[in-house]
This record gives sequence, structure tokens and C-alpha cells, in this order.
Amino acid sequence: MSLPNEEGIYLYRKGRWNRIFLEGPYVLEVDGIYLLYFRNFKCPGCKAFDNIWLKFINECSSISNYLIVQCNNFSFECKDVAASDSFIFYLVLETPQVIVVVVENSIPIYIEREVGVLTLNSLRNFALNVKKRMNVMPEEKGRSLEEEESIYIDFTNKNWKEITEKLKKILFEGRIPKEICTESRCKVIIE
Repeated sequence: MSLPNEEGIYLYRKGRWNRIFLEGPYVLEVDGIYLLYFRNFKCPGCKAFDNIWLKFINECSSISNYLIVQCNNFSFECKDVAASDSFIFYLVLETPQVIVVVVENSIPIYIEREVGVLTLNSLRNFALNVKKRMNVMPEEKGRSLEEEESIYIDFTNKNWKEITEKLKKILFEGRIPKEICTESRCKVIIE
């Protein structure tokens, strides 16, 4: 098995990468655990991580939802709109990056990320122990969600393109978004 060689979003099914065509970011809405690998063609770290990613997929059948989101160079040098918007929507500002998403009742309820070149063991631990970590989410101390300028991402409204456009504007202004989560919700805080 090898990785796709074009920009886009790809879902791994039955030994093949199948391209997904969308007009906005890829937001997961079918219940399950998903592992998304964000990569750039111009990223040396991605090339170093590619073999680890492929080995993990070959050995681990307990996660059945593997995706690759790839661009030439992040969202600003990407001909595939869905991939570009997905980089922004998931706040991917560094690669290689692996994001695990837990979806329940058609809503993403937990998102966690690892940045940099992982080892096979650390990728295995990250992916397979997500439910354990999810159930012991630490409280965010010293910061009130109500006191910050923020964008609240309401997954029930499903206005993904609008959210992506807001995040693009913020990023191009040079402002820094940061995810803050409590037991009741997650927000994107702008610093």
C-alpha cells in the first residue's frame, strides 16, 4: 500500500485510498473513532512519518476510519478546496499531524492531536487509548470561556463553510486560535 499522490481528502477502505470530493471542510458525522493524518508534500517530517502511518494501518484493525488530508503546502498552497478548508477547520498549522476524533450521535464530541514525527508505539498508544483519555479530560484552570474573544463552534448547526471562513480571516490577520475544552463544550479562543 502507498499513499495517494494528489492533493485532497482520502478515506482508507478495503486496502485502498478513496478520494472524497466536497466543497468545504470534511466534518465527521458518522459515529465512530477516526484517525486523520494531515500532511504536506513539501514537509520532510511527513515523509519521515509516512512509513510509520502505513505500518500502523496495516497492523491495527480496531480503528476502521483512517483519513489523509493532504495539500502541497498547508491551506495557502492547495488546489483542493476541501483539503484546504479541512486544514483550517481542524486548526492544522504544523505537520505531520495526526488527529483522533470521536463521533457520537452524529456529533464530534472529542478531538485530540499529536504533532511531529511519532514512533509506531506512540502512534499506537495515541490512537488506541483515546477513550481512556477522553473519560478523564482535565479541567481548564485559570481561564473562563466567557471572558475571551471566541468563536463557538456549534456542531448542531452544521455551518462548516461559514466557520472555516471565520477561521481563515483570523489566521490571515496573524491572530492565534487555540482550542479550549471543558466537560461541557469546546471553544476556539483567539489570542
